[in-house]
Amino acid sequence: MKLLHYLFALPVIVFAVWAIYCADSADGISFAWHLKDNDILSWNTKLVLFAFLAYGYLFGRISAWFSAAPMRKELRLQKKANKTLTKEQDVLTKTVSGLKQNVSELQQQAKSNENIQQSVANNSIMAKIKQKFHASKG
Repeated sequence: MKLLHYLFALPVIVFAVWAIYCADSADGISFAWHLKDNDILSWNTKLVLFAFLAYGYLFGRISAWFSAAPMRKELRLQKKANKTLTKEQDVLTKTVSGLKQNVSELQQQAKSNENIQQSVANNSIMAKIKQKFHASKG
């Protein structure tokens, strides 16, 4: 967007400065001020044109700045909300990672309990087989 701004503004500024430079300053611009004995104040044409150019530029910049104030306010509010949501997301991410770790620990405990139960069951089956084998021998 800035590039587009400069593509349009730069030629206008260059043309205005060129026009001011090429202006005929021999005559000057006369303003009749009712001071003492109807004195006439004469200004250089280039100075007047440059003053109007500067005034127009500054007026445009200031009016653009004031017209963008609601948008800047909304952006500040959105940044504040974004920071709040980011903090909340960090807390939730830590909670979820802790829960995942707890689930994996519980799964490991369940597997180890299952292995223990299977080994106990196998041992009891082996003990019963041994008892029957000894009972049949004797």
